Amino acid sequence: RHDLTLAQMDLPGILSVIQTWMAQTAQLGQTYQWVQLFENKGAVMGCSNPHPHGQIWASDILPEEPEKEDRFQQRYFDRHGRPLLCDYLEREMSIKERIICENDEWVALVPYWAVWPFETMLIPRRHTRQITALTEKQQTDLSRIMKQLLVRYDNIFQTAFPYSMGWHGAPFNSSDNRHWQLHAHYYPPLLR
Repeated sequence: RHDLTLAQMDLPGILSVIQTWMAQTAQLGQTYQWVQLFENKGAVMGCSNPHPHGQIWASDILPEEPEKEDRFQQRYFDRHGRPLLCDYLEREMSIKERIICENDEWVALVPYWAVWPFETMLIPRRHTRQITALTEKQQTDLSRIMKQLLVRYDNIFQTAFPYSMGWHGAPFNSSDNRHWQLHAHYYPPLLR
């Protein structure tokens, strides 16, 4: 059903997409250092072909944003012995000001450094380096929270809400990468 968006799909359909992302990432990660899962939804975001499955590309170099994340997460881990985004999530959960929705395994929140209108980040509650390492429970809860978040986006202006989404996880390289925490960025444009 390539005519449906993720927000319109049922939970088993979304789970199937997640499992495809995991399988494709595992396969490409055997050859490439960086595997980028992403989705551009809506014509305003450059998507000319609606599809609920997103896209994927792989590279031997880290793109600029993940390279910065790698550097800063490593620096924080070296100083504190814990992943930066795990500590950040713990702080956000104690404040409860920017949480959009949550379940047993995932939290969707507006990061305090957000620069895009309606920007959100999706983070697993437990330390998880890559999408390939998701447990069955994390996969099921991810399908639920993605559905919840994306339906909320669509309901803001009663339209199929456009966005660019990208998953960032530990690179596939020889490094330890204990400093990495898997997360997804959602960058919607401002709609008027």
